[in-house]
Amino acid sequence: MECPKRISMNCTTLRTDATSSNHHHQTAIHQRINAAALCPEATHRSMMNPSKSLLLAAVALAATLLAADATVETTCRAAAGVDARVDYGFCVSELSRHRDSPGADAWGLAKVAANLGVNNAGGAVRDAEALLAGPPGKGAGDDAKRRAALGQCRRLYFDMELAFAGAYDDINARDYAAGKEMAAAAAALARRCDDVFAEAGIPSSPLARRGEYAGQIGVVCTAITDLIK
Repeated sequence: MECPKRISMNCTTLRTDATSSNHHHQTAIHQRINAAALCPEATHRSMMNPSKSLLLAAVALAATLLAADATVETTCRAAAGVDARVDYGFCVSELSRHRDSPGADAWGLAKVAANLGVNNAGGAVRDAEALLAGPPGKGAGDDAKRRAALGQCRRLYFDMELAFAGAYDDINARDYAAGKEMAAAAAALARRCDDVFAEAGIPSSPLARRGEYAGQIGVVCTAITDLIK
């Protein structure tokens, strides 16, 4: 049933003035009640609008998130296509966690990879410092070698942090050749740390996982940089 034209206007345009008299306020209330009684479908539509708005917002958010994931996956797949050293699963997993990845293009994701390298190197520096501050290990000679190796690796990872930061700055400035060179240099520093422990006769570096991560994210950074048009 259609609303009478006079009532339909009340359904959509009626407003009350907070400063009006009590009589006018009561009249407005009665008009609203009468309008709702004569035009219930308009009231129903008004009640449904907030729910519909929330639903549309949720759908839009989901679409945005899916698009972001698709961008990371597509870029990592392309990076693996240009450089066989790229671990696709690692690339997707690590880039997807970063707050700057949603909506980023290859240029943005290359910078994300460099930034992840900075964070990892900084974490390695803190790990080395914590180990050096810990109690002495068993065997004075072995402990001295271990501490000396940790000290060297701490400096290497500090240099790596600077190298990845340099890669970020170069890529951001669109100097891609310099950015790739810095990322490759950063990854090489992780291998030097492993060599330090090997030369000291220590079977494995306590920073080995940091070194592996640095190598992988360095490769991801250079490969994605190659995709930038």
